[in-house]
Amino acid sequence: MTRLIRLSIFLVLVLVLAATAQAGDKLFLWKMEGDNATVHLTGSIHVGKPDFFPLADPIEKAFAASDVLAVEVDISDPEVVAASSVLVMQRGMLPEGVTLSDRLDPETWTRLETYCQENGVPLAMFNQMKPGIMAVVLAMNAYQQVGFDPELGIDKHFLMSAKQAKKEVRQLEKVEDQLEIFFSVTDELDDPLIVEMLDQMGDLEGYVQEMIDHWQSGDPEALDAFMQENIGDDEELQAFYRTLLDDRNVAMVETIDTWLDGDQDVFVVVGAAHYGGDKGILKLLAEKGRKVKQIEDKR
Repeated sequence: MTRLIRLSIFLVLVLVLAATAQAGDKLFLWKMEGDNATVHLTGSIHVGKPDFFPLADPIEKAFAASDVLAVEVDISDPEVVAASSVLVMQRGMLPEGVTLSDRLDPETWTRLETYCQENGVPLAMFNQMKPGIMAVVLAMNAYQQVGFDPELGIDKHFLMSAKQAKKEVRQLEKVEDQLEIFFSVTDELDDPLIVEMLDQMGDLEGYVQEMIDHWQSGDPEALDAFMQENIGDDEELQAFYRTLLDDRNVAMVETIDTWLDGDQDVFVVVGAAHYGGDKGILKLLAEKGRKVKQIEDKR
């Protein structure tokens, strides 16, 4: 498995996780307590399948007991969705007079054309988009082909539940900051990004299944090691990985830490890739002196 399938998942901020766990297993769920506030953290996804639900009971109970839901961005907010579309049109397009077919090597372009024709992707609609945005389109198409639905994402599940319960919803990030990472993919990554993604499209389910296994085991370190293994030695890709995860982790932890000093219980839903590793959320919180307890399913 090469690094770009991992990157394709990051490009759409997706980690496909299973929702079920065996009794006694550790869950992808952590608890921290301040003087007057409790914060729970769990891994998020943005696509899913019907059999992801119901979630393990401790996860749903932690959410129900919280005053506030916190997510990366509120994808259920029409204003956020509209802003995303505007940003893609403003920042995700190639300069006037330049097309994807101009930007990519002829061999890469031919492969992209063939893939799109065979998989029902209307390439003509995207020919003026930057390669990084085209990679997002390819990734989302691949997920849909193997049965994953954005409407069944775990983050969407909790957002809808929060609105029904009239809970406050907080955003840890701005959508423009997230998208800027993708808009800023360097020219040196254009062809490798498209080529390696096309190479690996047929293996998406196997890659996703390994992530599912680590999530079900409540093992963020194994998940982090799996992704680090697949990043490869390309310095540009490594820098992209650090920007996409490590830099954002620092900012999110600063915010989460302040909530522990508040007086409201918060349920945090953040992409599972953010939790493990030396610069993961869990370690950064521990370095701030916070006691982070993993929750088990005690059915």
